[in-house]
Amino acid sequence: MDKFLWINPVAAEMYDSPELRQQLERRGFEVVACGRDHIAAVREKYRLALKKAEGCLADMRCPLAVDYIKAEYNPPFLEYPAIEPILLHCARELQQRLEGKGRLYVTTPCEALRDLGRSLGLPGVTFLTWAEFVRQEELLLQKAPLQASPIPPGFFAEYGARGIMLDSKEKIDEYFSAGPRQPAESILELLYCPQGCHKGNGV
Repeated sequence: MDKFLWINPVAAEMYDSPELRQQLERRGFEVVACGRDHIAAVREKYRLALKKAEGCLADMRCPLAVDYIKAEYNPPFLEYPAIEPILLHCARELQQRLEGKGRLYVTTPCEALRDLGRSLGLPGVTFLTWAEFVRQEELLLQKAPLQASPIPPGFFAEYGARGIMLDSKEKIDEYFSAGPRQPAESILELLYCPQGCHKGNGV
């Protein structure tokens, strides 16, 4: 059976190299990439959701942040649109393209995205964190430390004052601990790990 591997952008920025590609090839993996612009597609989904929203929209790209807010605060003004993270859009595209050709391995920068991916039950797809994949395949890697995420905060910058960026657990706590509110914001950008997924527990 053929083995296909999608390396998430954070891990790719930190670890991808000719040496890594050689190790993967020796282990029988073909590295694959998405052909569609899922970033633009997700932006459009949020634009349409904002038109229909009666309250403030939560950014659903970070399941850890969303789950934390629901468990700790559950604010009545916050709406949770049914928009999957970009990573899951990529996984669905690749699963459809490669179905019947082999097994697809989708790496994630954190355990929360891994678990959300597994919950989909996509046939022929294995979700695992990049760190889990590295241990499983016993890869030898050279890490390039990142000062900033390749997917940086600011996804909703186009909305200006209508959006607010909460790009860490601390900022989320500060915002929601301020007491009852009816926010002026239309959308909250949410990241649990400080400043982006390069701080995730899977890389």
